Amino acid sequence: MRCPEPGEAERLGRWAGAAGLKLTHIVLARGRTPYQPMLTLRGSRTYAQEAARADSTVERLRADGFRPVRVKIESSPWAAEVPRLPCSDGRYFEHHVKLLLAAGTDPAALAERVVPHGAHLSWNARRVRDDATHERFVTQRCHGVDAEGAGRALDGLLDALAPLRVLEVEREFVLYDSDVSVDEGWLVEGRLDEGRPAGRPEGVRR
Repeated sequence: MRCPEPGEAERLGRWAGAAGLKLTHIVLARGRTPYQPMLTLRGSRTYAQEAARADSTVERLRADGFRPVRVKIESSPWAAEVPRLPCSDGRYFEHHVKLLLAAGTDPAALAERVVPHGAHLSWNARRVRDDATHERFVTQRCHGVDAEGAGRALDGLLDALAPLRVLEVEREFVLYDSDVSVDEGWLVEGRLDEGRPAGRPEGVRR
C-alpha cells in the first residue's frame, strides 16, 4: 500500500478493521520505498482462491480511494504448488527471522552481518515494547534454488546472527509477486552457504 497523504494510514487502519484484515506498518532499513503499509489475507486453501481474494481486495481498495501497489501470494515451502526443482520465473523462497535486541544494539553493525546472506532489516513502526528491548526482522530471499538450498541459506543466516536472541523463524515460498521493484535498494541476494551450521542463536523455533 502507499499512504503518502496525512491521515491516510489511519483511514486505511479503519478500513482494514472493518474488512477483518490485518494491517502492519512495515519500515525497511533502506531502499526506494522504506515505508510499506501491508494488508494480510489468510485462510485460502488454494493459490487460485487466494489470487481471487487478492484481486477482489485490490478492487475494493481502489474503489475507496486507496493506492495498492503490490500483491504477494505466499505459501509454506512444502505446499503442493511449490516446485521441487529450482525455478527462474520470478518466484522465490523468503525467510523472516524475528529478533529481540538489547537497547544498545548497533543496527548498522547488524546489517553488515546479514547483507552477505541476501538479507536486511525491517521493523513494525507501530510496535513498541514496554522494556528497553526492541524487535527487528531480518528478511532473506533466495532465487534459483530448491527448498533444500533455501534451507542451507537460512542456516547460514542463523549462524551469522548468533548469539542474538531469535524469537521466531518463518519460512515461505512466494508464488506471486506483482512488483518486486518496490523493494529496490533493500535486498541484495548474497551467497548460499553450503556448510552445515555450527550453532544456533538463542530461542530458534522452526
